[in-house]
Amino acid sequence: MKNVKLFEKNIKFLYSNLPHYYNLLRKIKEKRFLIKNGNVFDTLTNTYVYMNSIEKDSKILSFNPINNDLYKKHFTYINPPKWNENFYVTGKIINKLIDKLSTLAYTKGFYFEKDFLPSTVIYGMLAGKHIDMLVENYEFQSLLIYEPNPEFFAISLYFMDLEKIYDKLGERFFIQIGGKLSPEIIQKFLNERIVTSSFLLLELTTYSHPLINDAKRLFKEYQAAKIRGWGTYEDEMKGIKNHKQNINKFPLLEKSLTLNIPFCIVANGKSLEKNLEFIRKNRNSMIIVSVGTSLKPLLKAGIESDFHIEQERIDILVDALKDILPKYNGIFVGANVINPKVFEMAKNPYMYIREGFTFEKFYPKPLIFSSPLVGNTGVSFAANFTNEIYLCGMDLGFRLGEKKHSKNSFYDNENDIQKEGIKIKGNFSDDIYTDSLFLSSKLTIEKIIKIKKLKIYNLSDGAYIKGSIPLKDKTLPKIDKEKHKKEILKSFTNKKYYEKPPEIYPLLNAISQAFKTLNIKDYKHLTGVIDFLEDLIRAYGKKESCAYSLLRGSLWHILLYFYILSHKLENKKYIIKLAKILRKEIYSFEKEFKKDYFGH
Repeated sequence: MKNVKLFEKNIKFLYSNLPHYYNLLRKIKEKRFLIKNGNVFDTLTNTYVYMNSIEKDSKILSFNPINNDLYKKHFTYINPPKWNENFYVTGKIINKLIDKLSTLAYTKGFYFEKDFLPSTVIYGMLAGKHIDMLVENYEFQSLLIYEPNPEFFAISLYFMDLEKIYDKLGERFFIQIGGKLSPEIIQKFLNERIVTSSFLLLELTTYSHPLINDAKRLFKEYQAAKIRGWGTYEDEMKGIKNHKQNINKFPLLEKSLTLNIPFCIVANGKSLEKNLEFIRKNRNSMIIVSVGTSLKPLLKAGIESDFHIEQERIDILVDALKDILPKYNGIFVGANVINPKVFEMAKNPYMYIREGFTFEKFYPKPLIFSSPLVGNTGVSFAANFTNEIYLCGMDLGFRLGEKKHSKNSFYDNENDIQKEGIKIKGNFSDDIYTDSLFLSSKLTIEKIIKIKKLKIYNLSDGAYIKGSIPLKDKTLPKIDKEKHKKEILKSFTNKKYYEKPPEIYPLLNAISQAFKTLNIKDYKHLTGVIDFLEDLIRAYGKKESCAYSLLRGSLWHILLYFYILSHKLENKKYIIKLAKILRKEIYSFEKEFKKDYFGH
């Protein structure tokens, strides 16, 4: 039977704490689903939603999730692989943990606690009784509930105690009702506890729905991209070595100024092929900024951009640009972390500080909102000078079975066709898909539009960018380009800058000391220890941001391996043996940093 008193309690809680959901309930006019005979009755199909009853089926749904076949288990690693020698510090420590595990009594699977659940996602609340039972009987690392149908949420208020759930889980509880699952809530869920949420994701789907299917695809993409985005000490050190060779050699972007002229950012999405005529027609009416691999197709079309931007520190950038950059007459703007050979190839080299760079605090004007893709850098660069921006080839999406990039570019001979993706709203059509990287880039552009109040016209035939204006064509009035380019270049100066190398020993020592007193009682306790170490690392990041930027990616990877491998040990005392490896080897970062940075 439905609990009217519980419903009234939940309504009061929503009114006081979650008014947007209270208002959502008030908007429900017609009721398709009814509580009837201890079940939920669908008036459209004249069938009951639960096979047996709310009570009986909820017990099945909430019983022993770890070993319940109704729950899918998504492991980051089941048998964590060894790292290659290019990761000469991070990989070395991780590989020693794996080697040590092989000398202990371990399982090929994992051991779990009976009353503690890892990160859990529930798609579909139905009557919500199973959620109430789960929260009553288990502790959670974190819990996310997504219910696309507000009617089921309304029904659940008779069967689950929202206030009790919030009181028990606090910041580890996430919920979305109605609409498409928000990428922001996924990111918050995954990053609330960076390490421990990256081991295992439990997933329960209570019914089929197109929005639930989309949500699961989206979640899968973000889960995969999360760990890729951590980076490592070795990656960051590569950028630092490049930076040391590049800094103080080229004019550096230091300030912004307002110019009442349009900018056009040209990326290398497939729709660039359609946008070339717009660019050609308006080449004397806007400042053209090419980014990444769009330079080659532009030049092939007889169009030379005014500025070209590169930000990647990968060595392949040299090969990608060696045949075109030396011939380019425009102004080259490179991130401080790119290979020095790229700057050497450019006729007119200028520089900016890449956002998130280890030493960015020592420099006046890092480009904000310039990640994760170089297209974001282009938009951020333009926003320093104008609020009128046109996007060409900024697809941030693709059609299944078609190439993602423009012809006559670096990708002509690459496998550039996507067969699956996340379906999203298109700028001009409804057959556009995307992936987590493109989606992250899109969300960043949407943020900068909102914060800087930009007027962005999107001519790209890809993903719709919220806040932008879809545009097929336009003829712009001519501007004095040479005059405005000279004004833009005044934002770059030859002032010399010097950074101070970070003190990384205090952070490494704090981690080592934390492992010294380790005494793991159970896996719930282990989770708390890893969460504590994550908080410790973040706290040091506020004191010494350079050390944090340099080490955090590697530290997340190492702690994740330690956490995963520990779940293979039934004897908790053996976890201390793994911890001893970390206590000792964590200091190797300091030794290698001295060699990498100072050369000795």
